Amino acid sequence: MNSNELIAKVIGIVNDPDYDTPADILKLINGSNKRIADLLLLPDLKDGFDTVDTTVGEMTALLPETYHKNLFMARVAGKDIDIFKDTVSLSRVRGGLSLDTGDIAAVATKKGSLIYQKVPTAITEIELYFYRLPVPMVIPGEEEDESLPDGAYDNDDFDWAIIHDTCAKIFNEIEDGMEGAKVNTEKHEAKFLEKIELLDDYAEQQGKEHPNRPSTNISWLGVK
Repeated sequence: MNSNELIAKVIGIVNDPDYDTPADILKLINGSNKRIADLLLLPDLKDGFDTVDTTVGEMTALLPETYHKNLFMARVAGKDIDIFKDTVSLSRVRGGLSLDTGDIAAVATKKGSLIYQKVPTAITEIELYFYRLPVPMVIPGEEEDESLPDGAYDNDDFDWAIIHDTCAKIFNEIEDGMEGAKVNTEKHEAKFLEKIELLDDYAEQQGKEHPNRPSTNISWLGVK
């Protein structure tokens, strides 16, 4: 489904005049797309690539704005370098983090930064391959014929996971303060989780079949 179709589905399910503004619904839909990307390693987001430059005398560089998670390959001058899941692991293996100079042999991510060891004496480019952030959908206009959810192309479970999560957020606001259980909120959250399970199976298979480079062999990590 494109963004207009997703918006129409949500408005039709909620059926509340206070929640029928397309632009407002689309913001929630984009948030749901991001939530799914947080939970799963969606195959279409595996093509994240960018480069960062080191700074002389420093061991950190800002990660690209499109970076989301799971750095799975880093290269310097055409050669793979080691990747550690966190700076604690990097420090343990290398006997601590330092500003000692030399060729870059390993990296780790920490929040929005890339930590590299050793520190080169000249500005050095590092290639990064990662799972990127999903591109937010827009309401199609003159420049766009359609805008699709980003992460799992042409997948009904993905579309409906977005719809159910968006509906759950809206119903949570509508039912807030009412007596008794939040029936509609809980129903759509349960349906969302059902779709997440199906998407995890799909993403595992597709993730193995669509490496971002033919030479890359990456074991699947599944749900965080």
